[in-house]
Amino acid sequence: MESLRFLSPAKINLSLRILNRREDDFHNLLMVMEKVSLFDEIFLEKIPTGIELTVHGPWSIVPSPIEKNLAYRAAKILQEVSDTYRGVRIGLTKKIPMGGGLGGGSSNAATVLKGLNELWGLNLPPEKLVKIGVRLGADIPFFIYDGPALVGGIGDLIKPLKKIAKLWIILINPGVPVSTPWAYKTWDANASIEGRTKQPRSGVEGEAPTALPLEGALPAPMKRLTQENQNVRRLSTFEEVLQVLHNDFEDVIFPEFPEIQKAKETLVKAGARGTLMSGSGSTVFGLFETKPARDKAITKIRKKAAWQVFTAENN
Repeated sequence: MESLRFLSPAKINLSLRILNRREDDFHNLLMVMEKVSLFDEIFLEKIPTGIELTVHGPWSIVPSPIEKNLAYRAAKILQEVSDTYRGVRIGLTKKIPMGGGLGGGSSNAATVLKGLNELWGLNLPPEKLVKIGVRLGADIPFFIYDGPALVGGIGDLIKPLKKIAKLWIILINPGVPVSTPWAYKTWDANASIEGRTKQPRSGVEGEAPTALPLEGALPAPMKRLTQENQNVRRLSTFEEVLQVLHNDFEDVIFPEFPEIQKAKETLVKAGARGTLMSGSGSTVFGLFETKPARDKAITKIRKKAAWQVFTAENN
């Protein structure tokens, strides 16, 4: 086996709750995340030594130097931890909007880790890849596993979920860049004003992803998902998915970026049963129960504004 090709999926956050700020200045999160059918493409080819990366496609913005790219960094760190001399040529075609809360860069890194684990014959277990991935970014461990998941800690605690309800999705990227560090800083400032204080890390340390913190006044659907004595964790109906939709970042981002809120309101007016911003933005998504309802809505939306609009689905 000298080369492999992979699809690298985007994600949406069906729920994102910021539990507290840790002593190391990272934040404990509790999220429900799902992969969707918007993909980057990755080609991996063995070479004797070194790492080569080329980027193509409509979102082929490459950081300078190239060594900052997450796909490149994933290959580099896997070389180091596995103490291998092997090299790789990476071809990356970017179709997922950059910096839009869809996890494209994190997905690329996870796909490279999994792909090189196979291409180089390293046979590392997923738990090891998770530990490597979290060193590069909080969303990367989620992409190591297949399917939806309940994600906690700084992204390093993963509880895979059963296959959830079918979702017909419209994604709108309004083209407004939002800095994730700024979003967390603003949330911290608002939390302090509201009387919440910085808390020490709690219930998020350890080895493999085995337990999630049961923190704060979580809504009933989230409590149900986090109960340790529940054998089947599921969001098996469309209505159950709608019940968990929540993103703490919306409260701090919408006042500063009204175009993002406008995109969300446009989805509501077009008939989306549920709408939410993904991650720290700026992409928002609308959920539809049927494909005809989704397809009717997207015709309306594309007449409204010059946004990047995509259709997608889960599972």
